[in-house]
Amino acid sequence: MSLKINFDLRVQGEELPDAFLDSYELELMFDNTRRSLGAALQRKFSAVVCAEHAQAPSFTISGVYNNESEDMEIHYHVDTCCQYFLLRVMQILNQRA
Repeated sequence: MSLKINFDLRVQGEELPDAFLDSYELELMFDNTRRSLGAALQRKFSAVVCAEHAQAPSFTISGVYNNESEDMEIHYHVDTCCQYFLLRVMQILNQRA
């Protein structure tokens, strides 16, 4: 089973005339976010499967950059085959390194 990682990164709000990031820089930030978070998840979960169901977890990373406050929120959504495996995945996800 291969690890599935989906990204939903978007911009919210009207662009400010003196914005900290322009549209090109925002796209660079989104690309870097996809690369770095994707690599971190691959590193942690490439060989992790449910012992009972032989299924890999899947992740959806949602992020919203707010033009008005010039900040970004990121949320992880984790899908697993069973609750026991979800607990194991969350334990691994919360470990440092």
